[in-house]
Amino acid sequence: MKNILKLNFLLIAIYVALIIGGLVGEVKCIIKMVKCNWEPIGKAEIMYTVGTFTGFGSIIGYLDIEDK
Repeated sequence: MKNILKLNFLLIAIYVALIIGGLVGEVKCIIKMVKCNWEPIGKAEIMYTVGTFTGFGSIIGYLDIEDK
């Protein structure tokens, strides 16, 4: 019985950590989108904007995309 409780706690902790990590990535993506230099519109602006509005920002927010 104790093993099942430990496993459930571990699964819940992993689930919560993934949700928090995704939310942090999404916020980072939004911040990077706002701070982008929009003159001219380049790869970074497009990637951060698409990530923000599609939910992929939870992953894209952790990437540093450079414009040339």
